[in-house]
Amino acid sequence: MKRRAFLAGMAALSAAPAHARELSWVATHGHAGFLTAQLYPGAGLTLHPEGLTENIVALTFDDGPDTAYDPEIRRILRAYGVPATYFLVGRNAQRHARLAGEIAQDGHEIGNHTWSHRRLIHCTPEEQAIELRRTNALLETVTGRPTRWFRPPFGSYDDHTLGIARAAGLETILWTVDSQDYRDHPPAVIEERVMRGLTPGAVVLMHSNHAGTVAALPRILERAKDERFRFVTLTEWKAQMERAAA
Repeated sequence: MKRRAFLAGMAALSAAPAHARELSWVATHGHAGFLTAQLYPGAGLTLHPEGLTENIVALTFDDGPDTAYDPEIRRILRAYGVPATYFLVGRNAQRHARLAGEIAQDGHEIGNHTWSHRRLIHCTPEEQAIELRRTNALLETVTGRPTRWFRPPFGSYDDHTLGIARAAGLETILWTVDSQDYRDHPPAVIEERVMRGLTPGAVVLMHSNHAGTVAALPRILERAKDERFRFVTLTEWKAQMERAAA
């Protein structure tokens, strides 16, 4: 009976449309506001950044680990005493497992960015589940820690994705500031895009596989410090946001 129910469930998932409706505000607008549905979809937390008692910012890096640029990003973060959250692609972490482990050992938080960086609205629910669970298993093996956070590639998700992430023990988070470093803008342009968007509670999107990110990062960290911002991991960001909403 259980086997028949399981097979029936898998058949239903496989039959779901492969090109589902886009539900992500970020995927269509570029960045989120401080609305739970836009930034932290599926969470039971109402965001009140105006209630924060200090100017926290969550700095996040997608698409690694990357052997060309991550070592220098790690060095810069270490020099400035800044923690970050890295959303790693599973197949990259498998290929560069030692580097993934070193990023975690530096004290940075590790998030799930799917196995193969597919746009999830083009995947069946079954394929989405495989992307997340396979990556979770690999990251826990490499880092020795369970993974808490998930960011869908391109910020894109459909009406199945959030539930699949929750079933895998993951919370979905997007961003309020898009550096657009992936467009290979000059470092000064990346720097200004980030600094214009910095507000208390901001979540900054960068990528650890672009040269412009490395070049822009020191000035971003210096200017943010001068403006009294403090960088935190996403787990601390959530704790502070919970206190702000209390």
